[in-house]
Amino acid sequence: NCMHIAKIQKIENKAILVLYDIELNVLEEESFDDIPSLNFFLQTLPRKYDIKRTLLVVHDEIQNKMYLQTAVNENSYFVL
Repeated sequence: NCMHIAKIQKIENKAILVLYDIELNVLEEESFDDIPSLNFFLQTLPRKYDIKRTLLVVHDEIQNKMYLQTAVNENSYFVL
């Protein structure tokens, strides 16, 4: 039951994504001007890399919070 890891950092006026494979090799590094653009990009990743499950680690620096969620299909790859 291995899974990929997506580290998402929400900062003022920007979101930064780093996607790691199951061996913690970096697959993608991208920055986005808004959350909808990030979410659209996230939903392309399962097909692009044949990903079954991803742990989304979200650090919201604006609200000084961190949360985790597991994405198991294209529709669950999103950040609020």
